[in-house]
Amino acid sequence: MGLETWGAACARWGQQKLLPWLLPESCRICAAPGAALCADCLRELPRLPADRCSWCALPVNDAGDCPVCSVEAPSYDYTFCPFVYTSPLAEAIRTWKFHDGLDWTRPLAKAWIDAWETPPPRPEALLPIPAHPARLRERGYNQAALLAHHWGRSYGVPVRDVLRRVRNTPHQVGGSRDQRRINLQSAFAVRGRLPAHVALVDDVMTTGSTAETLAQLLRQHGVARVDLWILARAL
Repeated sequence: MGLETWGAACARWGQQKLLPWLLPESCRICAAPGAALCADCLRELPRLPADRCSWCALPVNDAGDCPVCSVEAPSYDYTFCPFVYTSPLAEAIRTWKFHDGLDWTRPLAKAWIDAWETPPPRPEALLPIPAHPARLRERGYNQAALLAHHWGRSYGVPVRDVLRRVRNTPHQVGGSRDQRRINLQSAFAVRGRLPAHVALVDDVMTTGSTAETLAQLLRQHGVARVDLWILARAL
């Protein structure tokens, strides 16, 4: 079962399999019956503008340039992220991550899938951004791994558990880009072989420092293309 505890796995199974059978499904945002995230609320989720950087998903300026990547190109190739990390999505993600809101896993994963008219190019493997074992024990699950397994099943892409967080870095919330990069130095390791095209999976992208650190590491291990599959982008 890897790093997930038996109790967390049982809780996840109950949330995903047993509760929908026992209780009628209702929208997590507006409580309308029929779906975990109703069509109206799905349409109202905050979307990134169409004119955004293909590298990092930030909106481009009037000249069509990215304010970040035009200064320093990242080591990853493309970010597939449809949503902005703001209300009501931000509250849903915080409940999911920090308040045992496992019932949010399926609707959030499905919202990302439903957001694409054309699915992203299929990588050879999905790599969830790892949590340190201490934080995993504290929370009971890694939200990036939950997303990766949902998306992997939907698109027929294997999930590879090859990334390790070997140093427990401080929480990154509120840190600057440079502070985050310093925090992440030597924080990750690769355990196992990797295909040529992978996608890193995470719930929220803020400065992109974690993705950049991991993309550099993956390049060192021979990966030719690194995409990001991200649920929401902080602006």
